[in-house]
Amino acid sequence: MIVRFLAPGALFLMAAAAAGCFNSGTLQQMQEANQPYSISPDFELDRKWRIAILPPWFRDAEFPSLYDRAGLLLMKPGNFSLIDRSEVARILHEQWSGGPRFIDSHSAWKLGRHMNAEAVMTVRVVEIRHDDFFKASPEQRDARLFVKIISTDTGAALYYAEGSGSSFSGADEALSGALTMALDPLIRKARE
Repeated sequence: MIVRFLAPGALFLMAAAAAGCFNSGTLQQMQEANQPYSISPDFELDRKWRIAILPPWFRDAEFPSLYDRAGLLLMKPGNFSLIDRSEVARILHEQWSGGPRFIDSHSAWKLGRHMNAEAVMTVRVVEIRHDDFFKASPEQRDARLFVKIISTDTGAALYYAEGSGSSFSGADEALSGALTMALDPLIRKARE
């Protein structure tokens, strides 16, 4: 009876594993392929990286608390040093008279080179919404975002991750949870 409710993909994996078709390495590779993040083999986490975090935007709103949270998380393992926010703001102002609301990968790469950064981190908030199921909780918010770290040498993505969060304390808390989810795999790998 329980088997009837499992997803077809899960049933296939269970049957193949039971039949001995997969070894533990193959199963681990399949699990990693389904994770909401990807780390480039070029992202050498055994050395220090000088990173510039660009301001996170969503529609017409900037989220300075999200910027601060990203900096705090990145500095914890000791592999990353950050370019000060005031320097990032100064370069954005010089280059784009205050900075655009949306910065694509190519623009981020160019900005990072102006800041003498080895990599640039962008945070793209794609969703902040109130779930109608929680009508009695007006501060409830769900958030989803993407984090990308781009090499200023090659312009290649070194890290790309999706994060989602939910909170009954408003958008800032939901975004903080989403950012933590997105950066957690990178932080864990950097500590290894």
